[in-house]
Amino acid sequence: MKTIIAEKPSVAREIARIVGATKREEGYFEGGGYAVTWAFGHLVQLAMPDGYGVRGFVRDNLPIIPDTFTLVPVRSGRRKVTSPTAAWCRR
Repeated sequence: MKTIIAEKPSVAREIARIVGATKREEGYFEGGGYAVTWAFGHLVQLAMPDGYGVRGFVRDNLPIIPDTFTLVPVRSGRRKVTSPTAAWCRR
């Protein structure tokens, strides 16, 4: 089974419809070999330039196009994952 995590419930509903996950459960949709769940907001973002060793603004460093892009967790004081989603992910 493949798991898809969307940024919000409405996006999860659309993705679930597209992949055939039609069975509604508590905090996720399931079906067609997929489980589709959601969070509230973005969970990861691209690393900032200093994550690639670029310090300060130097025009000659632009554009910054790394060989591999790095994803880092979004830092926020707000809880992003719903309780049903967190519980489902632990199973």
